[in-house]
Amino acid sequence: MADVFISYKRAERARVDRIAQLLRGEELDVWFDARLDVGSGEGFDAEIEREVTSAACVLVCWTQEALKSVYVRAEAMKGLERDVLHPVFLERCNLPVPFNAIDTADLCSWNGKSDAPDWQRLVASVRARVDKSKADDKQRRAHSQAAYDRIPDHIFPGTLTILARRIAAIRERDAEDYHGDIMALLSWLESIAEKEARHTAYGYDLADRQCGGDAWRWWDRGGAAARSSEISCVRDALLRVEAALARSQELLDLPAP
Repeated sequence: MADVFISYKRAERARVDRIAQLLRGEELDVWFDARLDVGSGEGFDAEIEREVTSAACVLVCWTQEALKSVYVRAEAMKGLERDVLHPVFLERCNLPVPFNAIDTADLCSWNGKSDAPDWQRLVASVRARVDKSKADDKQRRAHSQAAYDRIPDHIFPGTLTILARRIAAIRERDAEDYHGDIMALLSWLESIAEKEARHTAYGYDLADRQCGGDAWRWWDRGGAAARSSEISCVRDALLRVEAALARSQELLDLPAP
């Protein structure tokens, strides 16, 4: 996800481009749709939705024209609902409820320079918002892991260990008795593989669109290569399973001796 998602009216693109440039200079990962034109391609709305619902900070640039934009208002509401909204005035305007209750930074008279006091204040507050959002996300992940760890018997790998013992204990000629176990395991494995494939596709797309972001750094620092090596081990194991099943099926398909 991006550190900062910028919402704005296109008439202010030049000023917003300068804001994005300087934020990136502060080593913040910034997304805004300067390279996109409405309706130019399939998936435009989906990309906006994905970015505004995952960014650590939604920076809304308010102007008179931005107030008239249903898109800017919708993106601002997304940021407000997620408690990551960080609004800024590019020109003075009367904000409607509920946005008038949010502390809004002032860049109305900003000269575009990085050493301007009003810009320095904005950078500090944006970075604080990003840091808080990331800390909250880390805490949510920790709570999720704790909830998983509290599950009795540790379903995986605990249940898998139990199934392995069942298979080891049963007589060889009663193999059909654990057919249900095999199908349940394969169904679980298929669902995990599909989930990882979707996650990997999303991560690669994110790395491609946001050079320097978290996803890109994971690829660049070898995380993807390490996971690929682990998947190779899994696929090798599945090939051994396939070979063993093929030997059984080859004999089962023979006519009675």
